[in-house]
Amino acid sequence: MESTDFPLYTTFEKPCLKITRGFACIFFTGILALVFYRISYMPREDYFPWIMVFAAELGFAFIWALEQAFRWRPVTRYTFPERLSERFENDLPPVDIFICTADPIREPPMNVVDTVLSTLAHDYPTEKLSCYVSDDGGSALTFYALFEASMFAKIWVPFCHKYFIQQRCPDAYFSESDAHQNKSLLFATEWEKLKTMYEEMKHRINSTVETGIVPEAMRNRHDGFREWSSGITLGDHHSIVQILLEKGKDGGVYFPRLVYVSREKRPGCPHNFKAGALNVLIRVSALMSNAPFILTLDCDMYANNCKALREAMCFLMDPQTGHQFGYVQFPQRFHGITKYDLYANHLKRIFDIQGKGIDGAEGPIYVGTGCVHRRDVLCGSEPQNVIKASIESANLEVEKECSSEILNKATTLASCTYEENSLWGKKVGIMYGCVVEDVLTAFTIHCRGWKSAYCTPQRNAFQGRAPLNLNDTLIQHKRLTAGLFEIFVSKFCPFVYGIGRVSITLRMCYGYYCLWAMSCLHILSYGLVPALSTLCGISVFPQISSPWFLLFGFLSLSAYAYNIVEFVMAGGSVKSWWNEHRMWVIKGTSSYPFALIQGLCKSMGISEVGFEVTSKVLDSEAAKRYKEEIFEFGVASVMFIPPATITIINFISLLSGITQFVKGGYPAVKGMFVQLMLSSFIVMNGFPILEGMFMRTDKGRMPTSITMFSIMVAALACSVALKITLY
Repeated sequence: MESTDFPLYTTFEKPCLKITRGFACIFFTGILALVFYRISYMPREDYFPWIMVFAAELGFAFIWALEQAFRWRPVTRYTFPERLSERFENDLPPVDIFICTADPIREPPMNVVDTVLSTLAHDYPTEKLSCYVSDDGGSALTFYALFEASMFAKIWVPFCHKYFIQQRCPDAYFSESDAHQNKSLLFATEWEKLKTMYEEMKHRINSTVETGIVPEAMRNRHDGFREWSSGITLGDHHSIVQILLEKGKDGGVYFPRLVYVSREKRPGCPHNFKAGALNVLIRVSALMSNAPFILTLDCDMYANNCKALREAMCFLMDPQTGHQFGYVQFPQRFHGITKYDLYANHLKRIFDIQGKGIDGAEGPIYVGTGCVHRRDVLCGSEPQNVIKASIESANLEVEKECSSEILNKATTLASCTYEENSLWGKKVGIMYGCVVEDVLTAFTIHCRGWKSAYCTPQRNAFQGRAPLNLNDTLIQHKRLTAGLFEIFVSKFCPFVYGIGRVSITLRMCYGYYCLWAMSCLHILSYGLVPALSTLCGISVFPQISSPWFLLFGFLSLSAYAYNIVEFVMAGGSVKSWWNEHRMWVIKGTSSYPFALIQGLCKSMGISEVGFEVTSKVLDSEAAKRYKEEIFEFGVASVMFIPPATITIINFISLLSGITQFVKGGYPAVKGMFVQLMLSSFIVMNGFPILEGMFMRTDKGRMPTSITMFSIMVAALACSVALKITLY
């Protein structure tokens, strides 16, 4: 076989699939036995708690059945970038890079600068790279930061290519203690000079952001600052398109293009959040560069692997199967997370377990960042009818050179009225109508017949900043869950849309995520009903002496054992798994129900689901607690009330059971043993919440108002349950 015939990637199925599927069959048999028990032994009196618990168990069973789609055929893919270089080095396609930011306060411009510089310095032909930054905040501070970045890039990009630097994010690179050790004197000299320049630039940008005013001396260095001469507000400003770094050769070195874009916003004119920003970038970039491939990134998701684009091209340019892939998705990775991942922000189950499972179906979901798209796919093409010049579907003409005339055209493309009576957001570009535009776009791409690939290089391709406190974590997950529920109640519901075009396993995977919000119903039921039943003296589980107790023991222990083994085999630890499980319970009783309420309100036309930007900034005391893996509450957030209330109710139930045991011994609680074990587990799981309410005195403790309100709600729930039992 000639070298040109070798594939650019290979795929391996997960071993022991027969064991996994065999266990699933045994577990399913156990579920059927549980259904038989619940129906056959339903009490004639006090049957309402029994029905509630049974309904919750059916909910858990349905979600478990959907989850088997991820476990049916998980695969791992390996790329061969060296083969790509040997065969296509001179023919690598151009790539346009899209970076979105929205708020210079919550998303510090210095984070945007690091992301931009890391992508401009990719180990990829620089003359084939163009970077477009969308600033939905329309901030002069962000423009100034990018102007500084454009000047620093003229030194940073050649330095990285000259010395084959792996880490091309300046902040991460200069933080490495051994970055300049064991190198030549010339390198050390350049390194010190470059680090000094970077620190000075960082100081200037942070100082400017702190004051909120761009220095007058800087305003005179680029005509683009004139755009802010008139009053501009976040929701009311004209469109701005400025070229900060022109593509071309300067001093014998090629440089990529860097363009600042802030689309027009007017009161009353829908802007469709991030989806609208990305569609503007698709149009503007088509006018200036029209690269056949597009990399989308969040503003804090810097390039950690300089060969990431080459890794993606191994799929997209593979001579045998490359034409099947509409996009290549990298897993989301984060830095600065605690050793045992306190808030489960690594999302290991989603990206390291379920990601490989859905890749074995027809490909992973687009998660909004770290994804390389085909431009023609985003513009609505199908595999059998590929649009060679993707911009044809948008009725635009590609300009070969950039000039003031081109900037004027680009400004028009970024206007808020350009998309009126068009297919943008419906069939062309990123889809509208949902805050999780990435998932909806991915599903429609799959429904058109495209596949996607999951690329997991040994070195993380991109790394971002995860939420650093509990409230931001819950808010971010609430927005995601609400958006997924929007898809479920729309015409794009994966259980009814795409039948015959998408495999049943892939639709089950999409359905699993779309039902996150509704899963709060069985999580809340299992967290509340058994505990309240204990207080009322009602048994909803079999006694230890009953043979049916073994069934519940098997289902519970085997499910947890399987999850732990699965998690550890994916590279996690038992303690990390415990933290992930705790966050699943907290999200299930907080983010999920609020997301369900939001989604229902939108479906009934009562309110809209908004896009909430989470903060990437943490004060020194909170940062110290975070490193020590101490939960950060701090703010009086309504998100804390449900998990706090459930934990208090189960604590009261546990104390009640212990009191009965002390007074009457085992016979007094033999019918409540399983319920007491469940309450004990929930209390253990929610210990950080109890600690934050009653044991801590630092600023990160649970606010007194939330503690008192949760206690009152818990007391009311217990009182109502007891009164209902008495009557």
